[in-house]
Amino acid sequence: MDRLSAFFDAFPLEVHVPVCAGASEHEGPKLYLLGDASGRLTQVVLYVRGAAAPAEALMAVDVSFGGSDNPLLGTLPDALHLPVDDDRTGVGNLARAFIDELASARCGHRHALHRLGEVIVLMVLRAAIERGSTRPCLLAGLAHPLLHRVLVAVHESPAHPWTVEELAHIAGLSRSHFMALFPKVVGATPMSYLTKWRVRLGQRELRRANTKVKAVARRVGFASAEAFSRAYQREFGRPPMDDMRV
Repeated sequence: MDRLSAFFDAFPLEVHVPVCAGASEHEGPKLYLLGDASGRLTQVVLYVRGAAAPAEALMAVDVSFGGSDNPLLGTLPDALHLPVDDDRTGVGNLARAFIDELASARCGHRHALHRLGEVIVLMVLRAAIERGSTRPCLLAGLAHPLLHRVLVAVHESPAHPWTVEELAHIAGLSRSHFMALFPKVVGATPMSYLTKWRVRLGQRELRRANTKVKAVARRVGFASAEAFSRAYQREFGRPPMDDMRV
């Protein structure tokens, strides 16, 4: 099951290569291509919350996960390292293609660099999910062999009227086992996580376009605008109207 596409659909991944090295003022996530003393590419590292360039950096790339409200950001460690000689990921060929494209400066190379950068970030995130997490969080849930099915279903169909029984069935667990396991791994109950996901999607819609709260509430799975507003207030400490695009 695709554990990342729903995040990218709701919170678009974008990569930007600064025109001049060191010219970026971006303080958010950054992807660095690192090399050894001879300049040979050795690894890629994604600093999720931003960081100054390491001394061995060959190239710095600005990364956006669609805004700081992307729930994936809060579950990732500060830094994700991926060696380029790990044949299981295929990141080495991509990183070398990125360096070659940067050096050649052929027509359309900036667009090629942005796309290659996005795929490299995707590879880093895939590796992070495979490694999982030792603490209860979304990343641990995405890495879990059973619970990731539930998270994918919720992420892809937030408006569906999910029940605990239905989610437990997707996980292949009894209701009692599912209700005990989910918060232990993810750090929240299934219904609480579902509500948070729906509210985050609702916030994105309100900020993107001039639309009514009632319409947004319905699209993200709330039975009424009032229920959406109550959940929104609990999550963000303000009513939905405060985030509506004017």
